[in-house]
Amino acid sequence: MSSTITEANFPVEDQRALWRRQSASLPSLHGGKRAWLKLIFELVSQVQEAGADIMMNARPNIPDTVFKDSESRSGASAVREPLTWGEYSRFLKAAGLVRAEDTKLVLTGVGHKYLITGSPSVLGTSLAKCFRLLSESLNFIASSPETVEEVDKFLKAAYHTDWKSLGGVRARLDWLDALGAIEATAGRRWMITSIGQEMLMACHLVTPEALEIEASPVETIEPAPIQIKNLLAELSDGTRLQSSRSTYNIWVPSPATHSNKVENLRVIVNALIDPLSRSELLGFIANTFSLRRSSVDSMLPFLRASGLIVEVGLGIYQASPTARAWLQSGSNINFIRILHANMRFVGEMLLAAEGGATRADVYAEAKRHGLNVDKSRWIAAFLMDTGLIVPPKYGSLRTTPTGVALLEELPLAEPEVQPDSDPENIPTSDNKSAFCSSSLAESLDELSRTPMAKERGAGKAFERAISDAFTLMGFDARVLSGSGTTDVLVKWRDHKGAKRTSIVEAKSRSSGSISHTDVSDVALESHKVQHHADYVAVIAPAFVGDTTKNMARARSWTLIDASMLGAIADKALALGIGPELSGALFESNGGVDATMKAIADKQRELAVLTYVVGQLAEEAKESGDPITPRDISRDGRRSEVKPSVSEVLSALSTLQDLAPGAVRKTNENNDPKFSSFELGSPRSSALGLRAIAEAIEAPL
Repeated sequence: MSSTITEANFPVEDQRALWRRQSASLPSLHGGKRAWLKLIFELVSQVQEAGADIMMNARPNIPDTVFKDSESRSGASAVREPLTWGEYSRFLKAAGLVRAEDTKLVLTGVGHKYLITGSPSVLGTSLAKCFRLLSESLNFIASSPETVEEVDKFLKAAYHTDWKSLGGVRARLDWLDALGAIEATAGRRWMITSIGQEMLMACHLVTPEALEIEASPVETIEPAPIQIKNLLAELSDGTRLQSSRSTYNIWVPSPATHSNKVENLRVIVNALIDPLSRSELLGFIANTFSLRRSSVDSMLPFLRASGLIVEVGLGIYQASPTARAWLQSGSNINFIRILHANMRFVGEMLLAAEGGATRADVYAEAKRHGLNVDKSRWIAAFLMDTGLIVPPKYGSLRTTPTGVALLEELPLAEPEVQPDSDPENIPTSDNKSAFCSSSLAESLDELSRTPMAKERGAGKAFERAISDAFTLMGFDARVLSGSGTTDVLVKWRDHKGAKRTSIVEAKSRSSGSISHTDVSDVALESHKVQHHADYVAVIAPAFVGDTTKNMARARSWTLIDASMLGAIADKALALGIGPELSGALFESNGGVDATMKAIADKQRELAVLTYVVGQLAEEAKESGDPITPRDISRDGRRSEVKPSVSEVLSALSTLQDLAPGAVRKTNENNDPKFSSFELGSPRSSALGLRAIAEAIEAPL
């Protein structure tokens, strides 16, 4: 690699600071890369002329000449329909060409310079400053012509990129090609041009050595304030189950001018020393961080789930005692302690990154604790903001000595999903051990084996837990208990809308199982008639002997292990499966297996949907071109999901029905599998769905 381009007076510390400011993913624009420079210049010109009058949901008027010479992959027609200003503004801001000022867009100094000169080098230098490994890729090509594969090999060796395909390299070379910084030569190689040399002379490079971070000395960790210490102790002594820790969505303001998320939370919590109404709180956040009022609504549930605020009156909020203790201590490590006590995979991430690990490995471990990649990134950001984790190399994380010291005091949870289990597979009733590991499963199993739990009388806590589990699942469940009646009465409507009723006999035994002597067929049949029930269910820790099973089969009763009921409840809650489907578990002939199949089908549906969105996002990054359902299915043959064309079409139909802004159909074909789709605004659509969900849940 040519190293003479890097200025000798650009210190390693400044290289590291530049790397942290840069985005890992390059932007893409629709219309083909030959149109990008003309398109950007046109957009910058329109911002200069009408920045204050631009409506973000409007589409700019782009002259046909901009797309005239555009090209795209595989001979597909280039997408020429303009995006909205909101979508274009995200690119322009990310590229350092514009900034938001009040409610309008204004050009930055770089934007003005590009407008005046039209120089590709000016634009390229700005892109290289904002995005990782663009100038470094160009610098590698400067030494000798290279293929895409050779550039990828270099970046993996020098910067430890963990790209699973050549998409990351192609995105960078596409931009360098569009800028005229490189040109094709013999043997599928790329060579640098005079524009590229000019661009390199103006760029700062980040060397691989700058990403090697020396271990920092261990900071003295002050003991936790008593309020926070007691909160953590509840996890240590079992007062609270580890499964009670939340996996709620995280969102914290982090504008470029105030990028430290933990410090931003400190500002917000400090404003809540005295009570504030919901509107006052959200208005304060919006005004403090120059955000739209509507964009901060999704933050409130996180503030509550993380234990930072409490509702002290109807719609009135105040900092929690533990949050106030954090502010008084002055140490942000106390924020991490609070976060760990209330949300999953905080201390566990410190453990996963101890000694160093790739982000992909850390995210895979997070999945075993119930967190997706997006939530894991937020947790990682909090830990980096507090100096407990550092990114030693591209795509890697490592716990600092201070983080290791904190790890010693945190009570950690075991992962819910074992490495050798497949969360997509739902076990049969004969093989349910891997399935029975989530919170309700553990709670019901424990109570089924502890008759005198919570000092409520024999089996009372177990009966209440069963009723609560069914209520959470959407059933109408009541504990009756007592002499001459059933333990729990459950009512619901099935998939046809018909009213259904089941009586539930709850059997809690310290021995861990029940036999036929524990079940009275006369009593059960009497209770069934008394409550005009359609079904009879017996729920116990386990069932032994054939007599009970034969009796249940003959009388059409359903026998359900407590842990299995809890596992089904956990999955039903996570997937949004209601009684119309989960009510099948009361059917004596394969009802439990039918319910688990419904869960498996829903998981499969969501896995395919995730894959489809991922493919659309990847295509947007690599080429900006639309893609057909047939191509998505074909590319998926090498994935774990392996979606069929019909599954891809179903996922796209679901997205169009429930989140129409998430994807766009760009070309209609008589055969649906050859219609073209592209990514729309998936994050906005997801936030919209969450807002609807919260509105539905709010009055319940």
